[in-house]
Amino acid sequence: MNVGFDIFKKLADGSPLWVGKADTLNHARQSVELISRSAPGQYFIRDAATGMVIPDVPSSGAGLGES
Repeated sequence: MNVGFDIFKKLADGSPLWVGKADTLNHARQSVELISRSAPGQYFIRDAATGMVIPDVPSSGAGLGES
């Protein structure tokens, strides 16, 4: 059973903020791209089945206004 992928935004203090989920990794990456247009920052994706984290997902707004 595929449980999908969780999408998180990395907050300024380093803590994660859950922002959504996706059924596939490709869909998760597309979601990060869309989300980052209105909320720039650092995002990462976590495989809900394995717990594996895909760090520093490239996004259109990565790094803008974030430190």
